[in-house]
Amino acid sequence: MPYPDWRNIAQLRFPELMQLYRPEAASHVAHFYQDDRVVIENIVDLARKALDCGSSVVLVATKDHLREIFQRIGPKLDLESLRAKRRYIAADAAQALSRLMLHGCPDETKFNEVIGATIIQAAKRSTNDFVLAFGEMVALLCAEDKPDAAWLLERFWNRLACRQPLSLYCVYSLDCLDTERTFDHIVRLSAEHNLVVPSELVGLSVKSP
Repeated sequence: MPYPDWRNIAQLRFPELMQLYRPEAASHVAHFYQDDRVVIENIVDLARKALDCGSSVVLVATKDHLREIFQRIGPKLDLESLRAKRRYIAADAAQALSRLMLHGCPDETKFNEVIGATIIQAAKRSTNDFVLAFGEMVALLCAEDKPDAAWLLERFWNRLACRQPLSLYCVYSLDCLDTERTFDHIVRLSAEHNLVVPSELVGLSVKSP
């Protein structure tokens, strides 16, 4: 099928994904993408809606993506004020990941100290005890050919979600999974999510097992 015009984002949005900002629709979603402009459009829209309805937003993303998200949301909302109130938190994924690692693998105690504490504090600053989170640490691990470490980190997120209501939007570049074992990695990672959004070339949503 022909590649859709990325500017017509309506073609690419999945109803389940676009509800992540709502506490009653809390979910853990994985998006395997080929064009990060689609990812940026999605998280910008979700973050705006989450902040508008009183939720907090925590972004753990690459510097380039954080910069673009800030530039896109900034004209619509007073992000500096929201940041001062700790309702909008943006963290460099590479730096955050470096604080979680122990002997080459993510450590759950460190995860709870760094990420868990941030999420819980952000929830307390919200009006509804809810957080929308966006994560790229798992993508960085896959880029380093550490999909097993990414899987472990996804499990830490799931255990955190059992203690604190949140939605998590994880993104994986398919370039980071370009190995002969790609399918096995995707299946294993997908199993840790409530919903899997495949590449924008596919154009449909698939429930994970």
